Amino acid sequence: MIEPHPAQRGTGSTQYGFQHLVELLQVLAEGQAQLAQTQQQIHRMVERIIKAIEAQATPKGEPTAPKRKIATYEELYGPIPPPTPWVPPPVPPRQRHWLVRWLVQEA
Repeated sequence: MIEPHPAQRGTGSTQYGFQHLVELLQVLAEGQAQLAQTQQQIHRMVERIIKAIEAQATPKGEPTAPKRKIATYEELYGPIPPPTPWVPPPVPPRQRHWLVRWLVQEA
């Protein structure tokens, strides 16, 4: 006959409840021990895999020459001349209103 899981057993007296808790704690402790052991095994396996990959990696060749820097405008064409100052365009003389022109002509 298959034994039921400790969490599925019925409750009876207080003594049985205490015994039930003790059994549950033992099952949990065993499960944690198995998990810890599995975790250690996985950790060791990963370390071995990493070492194997690093061993198969191609060694680095001689260092490459540093990249050439892109020349600036000044290096190619000389110093940049200072900009010419901005001068606003001359303002055309204001046109007088037609009435003012007519009155000035009459005078």
